Amino acid sequence: MKKVNRQTELKVKYDAILQDYIMEATGKSRTAVKSLFAHKQIFVDGENIAQYNFEIKKNQIITIHSTGTALDKIGNELNNLKIVFEDNDIIVVEKPSGMLSISIGNNNEMTAYSLLRNYLKVKSLQNKIFIVHRLDKGTSGLMLFAKSEQVKRTLQSNWNKSILQRKYIAVVCGRLKNETGTIISYLKENKAMQMYVSKSAENAQQAVLSYRVLKSNNSFSLIEVELETGRKNQIRVQMQETGHSIVGDKKYGGKPSSIGRLALHAKTLEFIHPVTHEKMRFSTKTPKKFMIVFDD
Repeated sequence: MKKVNRQTELKVKYDAILQDYIMEATGKSRTAVKSLFAHKQIFVDGENIAQYNFEIKKNQIITIHSTGTALDKIGNELNNLKIVFEDNDIIVVEKPSGMLSISIGNNNEMTAYSLLRNYLKVKSLQNKIFIVHRLDKGTSGLMLFAKSEQVKRTLQSNWNKSILQRKYIAVVCGRLKNETGTIISYLKENKAMQMYVSKSAENAQQAVLSYRVLKSNNSFSLIEVELETGRKNQIRVQMQETGHSIVGDKKYGGKPSSIGRLALHAKTLEFIHPVTHEKMRFSTKTPKKFMIVFDD
């Protein structure tokens, strides 16, 4: 193993799978090596490789950059849209609050979808991107995109089996009576395209979530929410129904606060990879702004 100018070079001694070879040659964990792939830090014979199961041959040269490359900077400074993981089939990103997932009419509007589309086109005009699910404009956090229509169909048609866990962090108004709980509701959409809780299950979608309180005071509660179903505006509507709307949620009864945004963040995403069938789990930090209302 030879270190040259903040990079490591490995001459391949035998045919192998790229990720496995790097783990064995460097002693790095699987998580650490995947991070290198995600940040575009691995090259084989000068070509950036994002596919961790890429087959390498004896005498090829693996180059591992100790810091991000130019590709990494392009991918991770897209107007605060952060690429968390990327391979040949999927991209996982962390979307900032205030950014649409995809355009709702204005084709010139900057969205997570348009930024990723442009990012991929820079690398190759043949590259495409497909949205798999959405986050509300005010919601920040983890989103999953597909790089082919087939992968998109695989994920969406097997959503309940493919998506193992989706956790959110939210700040809600008031102190919840119970520290933990499960909320089961039936949701409908009115003519104004606003969701509401229906007393009847007829022509409604069942919505199920569980929550636990992480921190609270007399005015606010920080909660972790786990979705069992994924309905439009689900968390926002169901929390409003409990009398504890999400802070900053004007649409569903939330009061403004010093947080200055919708206090909802998609924190954890765990799923089965649609091609490799490997279990993937990603988690982000709770936005610092969420803690402002709990300062003494």
